[in-house]
Amino acid sequence: RSFRQLYHDNLGFDPLTASEAELRAPLVVFGIDPEGLTRDDWLDLLMTHRLQPAFDPDGLLAIVDYPASQCALARLRDDGDGHPVAERFELYLGSNELANGYHELRDATEQRSRFVRDGALRQARGDMVPPMDEHLLAALEAGLPACAGVALGVDRLLMAMLATPRIADVLAFDFNRA
Repeated sequence: RSFRQLYHDNLGFDPLTASEAELRAPLVVFGIDPEGLTRDDWLDLLMTHRLQPAFDPDGLLAIVDYPASQCALARLRDDGDGHPVAERFELYLGSNELANGYHELRDATEQRSRFVRDGALRQARGDMVPPMDEHLLAALEAGLPACAGVALGVDRLLMAMLATPRIADVLAFDFNRA
């Protein structure tokens, strides 16, 4: 299902055009402090707090066409309604994300611009700003061929196979002992 359709069907609004107030409204019961949160933060919170918990526990769901603002490394395209969307997907088994994939952005100028924008947001939040990935930018400038990739969370797959909700149950050393 498309990201847009998922939000429309389950929350009753278009996530690409909804105001921040509309995005916040379904989360008021959670008492989330809105200070410093962006539109993308609200979309992420809606996914984790409202949508994912309602996914069919035995079903596989592929969500496609994420908002353009949620695509650090992915190529964009028009969704047919004049909205840019990322050529990106996430695969869920029940409420657990198993995989994330996308068509790689090949435009070095656009990628640099995204890195700068992300760095500015991180700095404004007081978060650590990673160094610019000059190797990736150089590869893009040299002519990276068209490519795509998928990252599969083996830990999440093991959680599903063992029917455990705790990631610590599938790690050799959980976070408390790492």
